[in-house]
Amino acid sequence: GVPIYLALGIVLPSQGYKILGWLGAILYSTGVGLVLKLFSSALQQKLIGENLSHYVKVRQFVGINSKLMKAMRLELGSGGISAAKVAILIGGPDWPTSVLCGIMRLSLFQIMLGTIPVVLLIFPTCLTGSLLYMSSRVLDNGNPEFPWAGTASTLAASVTAMVQFGSMLVAAYYLERTSESRADEVEAIEDDQEVKEANEKDEHMRKCYETVTQWNAVPLWPKLILTFSLLSVTASCYMVQFFPEVCFVPHELTDTIDDNLGGNVASLFLPLGWAAVALFLACTILLYIFSSWGKVSFVLYPIYIM
Repeated sequence: GVPIYLALGIVLPSQGYKILGWLGAILYSTGVGLVLKLFSSALQQKLIGENLSHYVKVRQFVGINSKLMKAMRLELGSGGISAAKVAILIGGPDWPTSVLCGIMRLSLFQIMLGTIPVVLLIFPTCLTGSLLYMSSRVLDNGNPEFPWAGTASTLAASVTAMVQFGSMLVAAYYLERTSESRADEVEAIEDDQEVKEANEKDEHMRKCYETVTQWNAVPLWPKLILTFSLLSVTASCYMVQFFPEVCFVPHELTDTIDDNLGGNVASLFLPLGWAAVALFLACTILLYIFSSWGKVSFVLYPIYIM
């Protein structure tokens, strides 16, 4: 993603400008970024996404039967390069988008083809990194070698942000438009039956859980558990927020663990800080117990959902 391209723009031109020149080094870093993007996307799609597609829970988690996912499948599955496909592949987060393509078992060639325009994001990002490095270079007399580079890097960063966020907005627009203007095609995509059955089962479980955990229907001991869980997390938050100086040893970002904490990160916590942590853990455990009770109680005590 952008952090990698930015690092490429700093590291490669700083070492290669003497051989390739500044422009050549920036273009070289852009090419390396494109190769890395295509290679990583292919691996994520084929090795991760397609393997995860065998699991019903994974397909259910990503909402494979939702209108949004069907619209995305319709756009990404189309041949060639389109504005919608490019916007989704550029604007979407790198890893999730590639893995989703694998889960939907889309054509690798078509996805790679639609990913190539990501160079429009890679180039300004690499340019930003290169200009940042150039702005840090000074001559023997102490004057900056490129006094204009700082301003130029800010402009390049602005272009990068426009491309990144602009593509996200365009992707959202096209997905919404596809859902409405091609509604018949979206609806024609068959539901994943295994996921549909799992969704129906989960919906039934959710309704049963809501019924069982209605406050008036909850027995005394689960009420006490939930009450103590709430009190625990409330006390923990108040202790940390209002009394930080007696919960933790003051520690700044510029401090080191060796100098400020004696080499032991646990020294950051004072006794009241440990108490706050213990209360938070108690809240988590109690909430888990209550949730587990709710999930099994309608099976053990069906009278609750009558």
